Amino acid sequence: MKSIKYPLFLTAVFWAVVALSFVVMSCRTAALSSSEAVSMIVDDSLGVDSAMLRQIAPYRLQLDSTMKEVIGYSEQTLEKGTPESLLGNFLSDMMIESAKKNFADSILSLPVISLLNNGGIRTSLPKGEVMIENVFQLMPFDNEIVLIELKGSVLMKLFDVIAMKGGMPVGGLRLILNGTSWTSAEIEGKEVMADNNYILITSDYLATGGDGLSFLSDNVRYIKTGLLVRDIFIIGIRDLTSQGKTINPKMDGRIRYE
Repeated sequence: MKSIKYPLFLTAVFWAVVALSFVVMSCRTAALSSSEAVSMIVDDSLGVDSAMLRQIAPYRLQLDSTMKEVIGYSEQTLEKGTPESLLGNFLSDMMIESAKKNFADSILSLPVISLLNNGGIRTSLPKGEVMIENVFQLMPFDNEIVLIELKGSVLMKLFDVIAMKGGMPVGGLRLILNGTSWTSAEIEGKEVMADNNYILITSDYLATGGDGLSFLSDNVRYIKTGLLVRDIFIIGIRDLTSQGKTINPKMDGRIRYE
């Protein structure tokens, strides 16, 4: 597997600031002798802890300078939706590109599709400058990218779920729906065959049964990459910018009703 340096430090810095925001530090050790629980309304009436603010200020400055970095430009606002969406198409296609570029030795020239769930996409991507914080807001969870080798028969169960949900963010797949069922499925221009093997690139959350996908455990191979889904997108957007390109996905009918 190709080695890539992804900005995992962003996650570390982010959680360091969060932790410091809630932990009160002391220079002395002490033993707890008693405790008492009281209810407290947390609102604007509470005073600001100036000492704590001073403690976390250097970390917050470091986080702010990193999160405000502009990494790309979007020609339009991208929102999630079904049966397909601009945002879903953009993200899932980026996963396909990353898999083929960085994990070719694991894919073994097998047909590849990608999958996300709309519930894991927390907001839209704004028109105009795109900052690192926009991607964190989009994907706040530390889900890892995984590759799964599956039989076509298992993928067909996935297509059943996609049809029942009225669509999910996918890449590399063309699926025709009829009501809450599907009538045709093609990967890389070829009909999906039950006995053929395929690669699914997705999050560890979905791969381990999240969102009703427990059948994905029936796999030939399960490959952990150690890379966060969010970081794939940060690097992907930076790559677009380095090529002089902007974010401008299209609707292409990858999931449609007949």
